[in-house]
Amino acid sequence: MPGGRRQGRGRAKRPSRSERHERARAAGGQAAVKRAEGAIEITLPERRSAPESVVAHLGPTNSGKTYHALEVLKERGRGVYAGPLRMLAQEAHRRLSAELGADAVGLVTGEERVNDTAPIICCTVEMAPSSGEVLVLDEVQWADDPERGSAWTRLLLAGDYRHIMLLGALDAEPLVLHAFPEAEIKVFERILPLEFVGERALRGLTPGTVVVAFSRKAVLALAGEINRLHSGRVSVLYGAMPLSSRREEIDRFLGGTSDVTVATDVLGHGVNLPCETLLFAETTKFDGESRRDLLPWELAQIAGRAGRFGLVERGHVGVLTGVAWANADPRIVEEALQPHVLLPSGHLGYRIVDEARIRPRLSDLGIDDPRRLDAALAAWHRVATRTWAYESWLSVESLGPLRGRLAAIERRLRERNRRLTIEDTWKLINAPVDEDNAELLATLALAVAGDTAQRSLLTFLLDPARLRDATLEEAEQAGRTASILRWFALQYTDVGGVSIERAAALEEAAAARVVARLHVEVQDPTIGRCRKCGKTCAPWFPMCDSCFGRVGGRAR
Repeated sequence: MPGGRRQGRGRAKRPSRSERHERARAAGGQAAVKRAEGAIEITLPERRSAPESVVAHLGPTNSGKTYHALEVLKERGRGVYAGPLRMLAQEAHRRLSAELGADAVGLVTGEERVNDTAPIICCTVEMAPSSGEVLVLDEVQWADDPERGSAWTRLLLAGDYRHIMLLGALDAEPLVLHAFPEAEIKVFERILPLEFVGERALRGLTPGTVVVAFSRKAVLALAGEINRLHSGRVSVLYGAMPLSSRREEIDRFLGGTSDVTVATDVLGHGVNLPCETLLFAETTKFDGESRRDLLPWELAQIAGRAGRFGLVERGHVGVLTGVAWANADPRIVEEALQPHVLLPSGHLGYRIVDEARIRPRLSDLGIDDPRRLDAALAAWHRVATRTWAYESWLSVESLGPLRGRLAAIERRLRERNRRLTIEDTWKLINAPVDEDNAELLATLALAVAGDTAQRSLLTFLLDPARLRDATLEEAEQAGRTASILRWFALQYTDVGGVSIERAAALEEAAAARVVARLHVEVQDPTIGRCRKCGKTCAPWFPMCDSCFGRVGGRAR
């Protein structure tokens, strides 16, 4: 009404001081990123001379492509095998050393250096030399990995090798031809075909069987159930185990001490564990955002472990029944055994991998002050995304993990009034550390910055004696800590009292404790058993439905 009081409108609330500060900080950050864009130089790594040959061995798991590539490396006598995981590098090192002698083969990963001047080096992809005689680049489809793909891309674009051999899934054929249009493609078929055997009951498991689930808790619960029928004859594999623990469990299975192994999808990521029968207990997984069905290529990569050449005529793949909470879908497993995506060449695969990821080098950022590093990374991402928006096979790697590690380091440095050089900051934020261990990385950054107060904490972390009464989870975490400290000791000699010998001793103690606690957990399970009545229950719940209902009823 004209001249009347306005309805429903009050005086706007003034932002609080903290809100005003946050808005100003955000606006300042955006301005810093905008300024940093002008110093960004987008360049691609380049090789000095073209390789004399590029051959791609593409095919499924257990098709012999790695075996034939390593034979070429042996014949040449000089070169590099580069794989995605430390365990794969160790496996190649063991195989080649057994045939050529220990002096002829070295091992280089982020955590270890063994005979690193040998003519043949087995390494993780990030540690691969920039040049050499022969490069065997394994799992080339990882070039499209959103957080690590740039390590493969660097070698595809700039690896100065006379001869390049690319190994991977047939799905990566488009990517290979983007990088090397004249590459020779050799398609490998499985040595042993896969046969779908349908449902197999828990009570009918035979020696040489691997059962797959998709969480640590599910694996431990299944191992406890299977151990009731195969007492003392069950081994376990999952990602949180230290490498030497995994090796011990693998050796038990391959040597016949264990009849059944229960594993996560670590099988599809570098663990070479051929078996006669592989059964899926689950066909869904939590991917960090939601629980979803496994994709056909994920199932096929794991299923490909079935089949022991020379022992069986074909690999057997199916689903496990007899466990109430484990509900695998046999339909999607059976369908995943046959590739169904038409590749440009006419071959059938599971997906089309035609992109490679790229990330900045420090020299691309145009800065010398570590305080400007976060803005420079954000600016590089913007400029690179615009630059390669229409490129057919290059895309920008996620910089979230880098910036997350940087934020943790910067916060702790501010708290202790310490500073690092741009070179040290860059080295540390590129450490093989996940977000759960960012605080340990920040502690190491303070040690590099000269903060001697961190030495006492690091001394405690390095002490194997602290694991004497450790739980399984504590021992697993100690193994992850040891791996990070091994990496750190190779970058910085005796900073903060961290040495490769002390870190290796911690890793060995952690692995031994994990194996010991695993055996206890499998023999007398706490996961997958109701804490009230002791009956089987879903591993993600502490009680069975009956006991939970009774407890809930009393609570009401």
